[in-house]
Amino acid sequence: MAEKSKKSKNSSQFPTWLVTPILLLMLSASIVMLSYILLPTHSVQKYLNIAFMDDLKTKDVSSGLNIVNKDISKEDGGKGNGKVIAPKFGEKYAILECKDIELEVGVYFGSDAELLALGACQASNSSILGLNGNTVISAHVNSYFSNLAELEEGDTVTLYTEYGKFTYQVAELIRFNRSDSTYVKGTTSDILTLYTCEAQVLGNSSMRVGAVCNLVEKKLYDGTETPESPTIDPNTAVPAVGTEE
Repeated sequence: MAEKSKKSKNSSQFPTWLVTPILLLMLSASIVMLSYILLPTHSVQKYLNIAFMDDLKTKDVSSGLNIVNKDISKEDGGKGNGKVIAPKFGEKYAILECKDIELEVGVYFGSDAELLALGACQASNSSILGLNGNTVISAHVNSYFSNLAELEEGDTVTLYTEYGKFTYQVAELIRFNRSDSTYVKGTTSDILTLYTCEAQVLGNSSMRVGAVCNLVEKKLYDGTETPESPTIDPNTAVPAVGTEE
């Protein structure tokens, strides 16, 4: 009878040697999924490139869009003859820098899924840097604007182009619904509006967060090189922007 009871007890125990690797596998998978959700996607891609070398390197995401990656210098100089150079859709025409939150990213003219994978995007119906009005720039929260919510009033944001340097100061932190066009409309004052999706672990948020910045310094380069793109008088009026994202 005792022998039968012992046998029954042994058969009811699930083998621990089988449970342990399953639990470790589930834990590892959970950590990988959580890291992918919370870390900026371009950071994850960087580590994947290191781990798997050529097999998983970032591919050219362009599929017909003419993307122009210009080398923008942050040093004084450039070209433009004291005028704004009109960018083309898909062109990288600026570098956005905010040392206060360790942010530096290229800015592409136009908002498109392919361009958002490469950097920040300026709404093509917003004011070109150097012209009067509201310049609206956005990027994904899980990539290049992952730390945008860390901005504080008084922080300095600088944009460099091949024709000038533009310095802004954060004047207001904003939070608005994606259907609210209040902050992306045209203005008579020279401002910069930065925004991204509000971060959340699961799904896409309908809320946007960012900052409105006032222009504090504008420097147009008086270069001697003839620009390839058409130039614009900085006093030219710019039409009001819509709600492009």
